[in-house]
Amino acid sequence: VRVTPEKPSGLMAVLMHDRGKAGLFQANGDPSPIVRSLLDRGIGVVGFDPLLVGESFDALRPAFRRPTTAHYLTYNRSLAADRMRDLASVIAWTRSEPDAREVHLIGLGASAPLALLARPSLDGVSRTFVDLEGFDYGDGSQPVAEGLHLPGVTQFGGLAGAASLCSPQPLLLSRPGRTFSSDWPKKAYRLDSVEASLQIKDSAVAPEQVARWIETGD
Repeated sequence: VRVTPEKPSGLMAVLMHDRGKAGLFQANGDPSPIVRSLLDRGIGVVGFDPLLVGESFDALRPAFRRPTTAHYLTYNRSLAADRMRDLASVIAWTRSEPDAREVHLIGLGASAPLALLARPSLDGVSRTFVDLEGFDYGDGSQPVAEGLHLPGVTQFGGLAGAASLCSPQPLLLSRPGRTFSSDWPKKAYRLDSVEASLQIKDSAVAPEQVARWIETGD
């Protein structure tokens, strides 16, 4: 779903949300606060249903279906990997829109970590905002939700490793987990001489602030 502002600026933001397209709107059908803030600044918003989320399922309770075959993930992508592949497809489609001057990425809700993990492999994305809401993979010893399970994720540094690989592109991270090693991405951005392009906030960032940062980088 693409939501177009009254006065488009050519900026587009792809929103990855665990509720899919439903994450763009409130229960009464009005745009969510983040979408409203983006539209007010002339930024178009694209929402999508990743695998097993959305119209074919209950958007309030994202589902997963994987065969019970032994060692399934040894030979097949996990649900998290499939959903990140969907994100890459939507980013490519958004970039192909004739009126898209810049494409940005926003990750919210339980799917936000996937947006960060996918970001280093995505081409043509300008700024990225991800609200991790305290989530982190830790040392990998604790179980995580099926939609976030990615075999080997801690071997390349988990979310901190992904944030490091985002350099030199602008990245705004909100509410990282307790075990998130912020030194990694800070060093990576410093090595690229773009320290100002990385911001890590311990508290939530207001929708209006996110929209302003997407538009101006400030």
